[in-house]
This record gives sequence, structure tokens and C-alpha cells, in this order.
Amino acid sequence: MKNQIQVKPQVNRLINLLQLIEDGKFKIPTFQRDFVWEDKQKIDLFDSISHEYPIGSVLLWRPKEVYSNNYQIGPYTIESYDSAEFYYILDGYQRLSTLFGCLTNPSKTHLECNEFLRIRKFNMVYDLVDEAFLIKRSNQLEVTCIPVYKLVDTYEFLDFIDQLRIDLKNDENIDTYITRAKKLSSTIIDYQIPSIEIIGGKISEAVEIFSRVNSKGIEISPDWMLSALSSNEETGFNLGEIFSNLLEDLKEYNFDGLKREILVQCIQNSFGKVYFDQTLELLVKRHDFQKVTLKTVESVKHAIKFLFEELLVIDKKLLPYGSQLIFLVHFFNHVEKPSDVQKEKLKQWFWITTYANYFTIYSLSKIREAYLQFNKFIDDETVSPVYYHNKKQKFTTADLPKSVSSGSVRSKAFQLFLLNTSNDFKKLDSNDVAGYKIEYLFKGRRSHSSYLPFIHFKNTYGSNKYPSVDISFKNEINVASKINFKSGGLNRKEDIDYYLIERLKYIVEKEKVFVDGLGISYQKISL
Repeated sequence: MKNQIQVKPQVNRLINLLQLIEDGKFKIPTFQRDFVWEDKQKIDLFDSISHEYPIGSVLLWRPKEVYSNNYQIGPYTIESYDSAEFYYILDGYQRLSTLFGCLTNPSKTHLECNEFLRIRKFNMVYDLVDEAFLIKRSNQLEVTCIPVYKLVDTYEFLDFIDQLRIDLKNDENIDTYITRAKKLSSTIIDYQIPSIEIIGGKISEAVEIFSRVNSKGIEISPDWMLSALSSNEETGFNLGEIFSNLLEDLKEYNFDGLKREILVQCIQNSFGKVYFDQTLELLVKRHDFQKVTLKTVESVKHAIKFLFEELLVIDKKLLPYGSQLIFLVHFFNHVEKPSDVQKEKLKQWFWITTYANYFTIYSLSKIREAYLQFNKFIDDETVSPVYYHNKKQKFTTADLPKSVSSGSVRSKAFQLFLLNTSNDFKKLDSNDVAGYKIEYLFKGRRSHSSYLPFIHFKNTYGSNKYPSVDISFKNEINVASKINFKSGGLNRKEDIDYYLIERLKYIVEKEKVFVDGLGISYQKISL
């Protein structure tokens, strides 16, 4: 019962929290997100502590029931103890992993340590000269760099100071360095971290409390919440692990950086209503939740393979809308082997929704209508998957931004148009693709007129199995139709400017013909 749950705020010294972790008093549930912090985030954390800034609360939970555990925290493996006096880390895992991994003395702990991982990710030092935290990939350090774990170990710290005096006996700054080290040591040892302890209740109740706490500043993500709510010890269902495996599989398509929130929305969208009308807490209570989720995960792979091969969305960064993937996943949930007619209509739907800014111009109520229209197409391939609020009024393209790196939907449409045109809008075999690269015809010219997308292929050594050249204007004007990236043959600024303007004109005319064929009004580009 909820009235049996206790919520207690606490304040602990950082070094006491580290000792509790080493003693096995904190556990990491398997539904917890893997450690993902990069060096900058770890350095920023220590920098905040050194300035005595708050780093946020950690959320701890002592449940009635026991979940399977992940015993890895930082580079160390925490031993399992059969004790009722332990807490699960619900929020703060990234921070605590960083602190424990960096501040634990590897030569004094009884815990098993992955030394390779420790050196690679947790070998944090403080440079007394530059007054900066650094991650070092080696144990060979400058004499003025102190490993941060020595700052919280009295004996190690005194030994370091003694050695520093010997090594820098003739350095006039020695006293300054020692003062800096002492101040930092004292700051970290005395640093306090607030925590919120939830005692009792089920995971759903803990998540509800977590959500309320979140309004006061603690981060919570939809994928974490769904993973926590759906974790099942009996069946071994672990959504966090499923997502991690999926993203690993998507590396083949350069989609491993896909946000987990979109994966959650794909799942939400698979239960009969559009994703933003689905409540996570209600979905996980459905008897078919696990079955539909596993099916959806497979459909994500099919949808991304379709985007990659049929539309040359060969990198996550080229996907105009996350909603396009969500809708495609919904399609593949119902149609495992689409017909040629369905494929062509899906491709047309993709291009229309991209050039028309479909998921931007439509309100949520209109997106609901679009979802229903898309479902009609799933049931009957003769139906158009595109929803038109007003069939008498054409969609219109947006203005093309000046920079190709703007990340706008319109810019992505332009990039995808070039890629598909260079391949004559034919299907690509993902097994042949080795990578994707953006080049520019002239150094320092990052405009659309100079933009050149390239696909690299396996075992072809630069051959044009799939042409990866730009749309060029052949013999329409009196300049070279093909030039190298260093502007061979075009040396004067005036010639280059003229070439780029004419090239963009040519591309615009080709793009206009394509967009007109989609039934969309083409917004002329200012040259």
C-alpha cells in the first residue's frame, strides 16, 4: 500500500556514500541504464565538486521485493551480500559510478577491478599547474598530476606531498601547488550529497514518486520509466538490455545513436492509438505488452533497413522526422513483407511528409487523423497513406536554409534528394555500404551549392558501383562538369562562384520537377 511507503531526505558525506557502495549496501537493478557518460561529463562533475556546487540528489529505494542486479559500478564489480539493509540506485547511477570509479584506490580495495577499463575511463587526475581535471590513459603521470583517489586517502595524500617536495625542491611554485592540493582534498572529503530514500512499495510506486521528485529537478527519461515499470524477474524481460542490443544491431545502418525516447514512442504507437495518447503506466499492465514490444523491436530493424536501402537514409542524422520512423515501425508491425505497391506508396509518403513539413505543420489532432489514415493504408494498399486536411490546398516546401549543416528538415530533404538522384532513385544494398561521408567541392564553402554526399562501398576501392557524384550540369554551360575537391581547373574566385551558382540552379530545377511530381508547391530558392 502507498501509505506504507516512507520517503526520507538525507544528506551524506561523499566519502561515506563511496564506502556504502564498496560494502555492497547499494545495488544497481538490471533495468538501470548502462554507464554512458563521456569524459567531459565526468570532468564537469569533479569541477562542480571542486567549486562546491551542488550536483543534484541521488534517489535510493529499499523495496519489498528483490530484483536482479547489475554488479558493475565504474570499473569495479560489487560483491553481493544477502542483506535486507540495501538500497537500489534509481537515479544518480552515472554520477555515483563516476565518483566511485575515480575515487576508489585500486590498490587498496578488496573489489575486483577491470584495470583496462579503469585506465581508459576512470583514471581521473588533477593537474596542480593548470588547475584542471583530466582523464589520463596511462599510469605514467607528470609529477604535478595527482590521481583524485589520493586526494581522499590520507596516507596516499601525504606520500604524494612528500614526493612532490622532493621532485620540485627547486621550484618556486611548490608551496602554491601543495596549497591547491590540500584545498581540493579538503573540499572533496567534506563534500556532501543529498539523497532521497524511498522505503517500501513496488517499483510502480517508486517510479510515481520519482516522477514527482522530477518536477523539482531530478531527470527522468521515458525509456528509464518504461524499463523500470516493465522489468520482470520471472520472464527475464529487461527493456533496457533489449534497447542496448537493438542499438548495437543498428550500427550497421549508422542508427546506433537513435534516441531511446523514439524507441519508447515506437512501442507506444503499437497499441492501437498514436504514441502521444498512450500512457506508459497503463501499457505495461497489458497482458500482451511483452509480446508487442518484442515484435516492435524487430519492426524497428525492418523500418530502418527500409529507410536505408529504399530511401538512402544512410545515417540517423539524415532522418527528417522521428515520427516517420515511428509510423514505419507501426507499418512493419502489421506487414512483414510489403508488396511492391506498398513500398512505392511508403516511399512517396516519406517524400511528401518530408518536403511538406508534415509533422511540423499539423497539430496533434491532425496527427491523430494522419495516424488513422496511415492505418487505413495498412489495411488496404489502394488507399493513400498521406492525410490531407484540405485536399484543395497544396502542401508547400519550406525555404532552404543557407547552411547545409543547419539540421533542418528542408536541409535534410535536399541532402536526401542528392543522394537518391545520384543513384537514380534505385534501391541500395546495405551489405555493400562501408560508410557515409559529406564532402564539399571547395574548401571553406559549406553551402548547399558546394555540398557533396558520398557513400563508400565495401571492396569496390572507389569504383562507381553506385555513382556517388553530385548532380552536375554536364554540358549545359561552359565550365567543367566534373571537378575534384581541390577545385582543379577552377582557380579564380569568380569562376568558383559562377560554377556554384549554376550548379545550384541546375539542382533546384531538378528538385522542383521531383517535388511537383509529389503534388507539392515548390518554394523557389533564393540564389
